[in-house]
Amino acid sequence: MTPRRYAMRARAAATEATRERVVDAAMRLHARNGVRATSWQAIAAEAGVSPATVYRHFPEASDLIRACARRVFDIVRPPTIEEASVQFALIDDAADRFAHLARESAHCYQRGEGWLHAAHRERDFDPDLAAAVSLIQDTLHVLVDAAARKRLGASAHATLFTLCDFPYWKALVDNGLRHSTAERTLIDLIRAETVRLGLSSPETT
Repeated sequence: MTPRRYAMRARAAATEATRERVVDAAMRLHARNGVRATSWQAIAAEAGVSPATVYRHFPEASDLIRACARRVFDIVRPPTIEEASVQFALIDDAADRFAHLARESAHCYQRGEGWLHAAHRERDFDPDLAAAVSLIQDTLHVLVDAAARKRLGASAHATLFTLCDFPYWKALVDNGLRHSTAERTLIDLIRAETVRLGLSSPETT
């Protein structure tokens, strides 16, 4: 590698590292203080860079929000429909499939809890936050259908979706349950719901 090419790669790596540091700082502050209450100056101080550096990487607030959304989606990483279909194919009973979905959802939410909470809280005021929340919820809608292995009625789908959605898990945590206890509670609730809906029998749960 020529000295010039090495220097270019080093600069590119340094630029990317700075960008990632800014995103990390923004996510911490969004989780702590809220998205709209977080200033560019606060992000710069948290990241250890100048405000001009933040502006250079993210000229608009929407640019930074989208970058945070991509990061949290990578952190949360809900399973794709293909991955879930393979997992669900190995699970015969609907109660077990929905228990698996509830467990995986709880793990995802634990990883992205702070930023997801901020996004849900402020999504009505920012279309980029709304889009980030919708992306995760759209995935969950598909996963609920995959776990059911049948077309659910609107009421059944809404109930099972709500039990697996972030706000329900977050409400359990905010009311004093440890993450592990909230996860078990979700699993117990969704198992009971599959029986009530006739998707599973009591003997198999």
